[in-house]
Amino acid sequence: MDSDMLLTEPGTDDTSLIAAYRSGDDEALTALIQRHQASVYRLAVGVLASHEEAEDAAQEALIGMLGALHRFRGESRFSTWLYRLTLNTCLKRRRGLGRAPAVYVEETQSIPGGAAAQPDVQAGRRWAQHQVARFLAALPDHYRMPVVLADCVNLRAPEIAELMEISLPAVKARILRGRQRLREEIERYCREAGLSGWRELVSEL
Repeated sequence: MDSDMLLTEPGTDDTSLIAAYRSGDDEALTALIQRHQASVYRLAVGVLASHEEAEDAAQEALIGMLGALHRFRGESRFSTWLYRLTLNTCLKRRRGLGRAPAVYVEETQSIPGGAAAQPDVQAGRRWAQHQVARFLAALPDHYRMPVVLADCVNLRAPEIAELMEISLPAVKARILRGRQRLREEIERYCREAGLSGWRELVSEL
């Protein structure tokens, strides 16, 4: 059975795939990686604010997962274990860079048709996504991490609390405040740049 079929077979949750891999089924490992690699990359982008750095970090995290999988005992969800490994990999890489995350999207880049234009939906949505990423990268870590985990990796608040080793109320408060600050910064930028036609599009993301 190939890895694509494994992903849709009944009973092939992460625990089942890990058990199958430990029994010698290499396709199960491929399916496990395919299931989580997009989320691992999104988490890396959120932490490092650089597609290039995120690609390297995601690859490093998945390789690290392969080397450490024999130590996974199922005491937490596999996804929590993997995202913690990814987060640690990204933070170590960021310390090695000796700087905070770079803002990798220029402010003046890619406003389709100019500031005065009403946004074409598809082109405008891409521009808006870049702006969200740019301002997300500028949030302090204690706000950015929970927002990235909630909105980019789609983790629930209890999972984020476990991953970050903080209380559930603290997670909820940080997500709320992080989203609020993100919205305020984007609205301020759109207002000061005369992008009234774009602010609504950004706020929908």
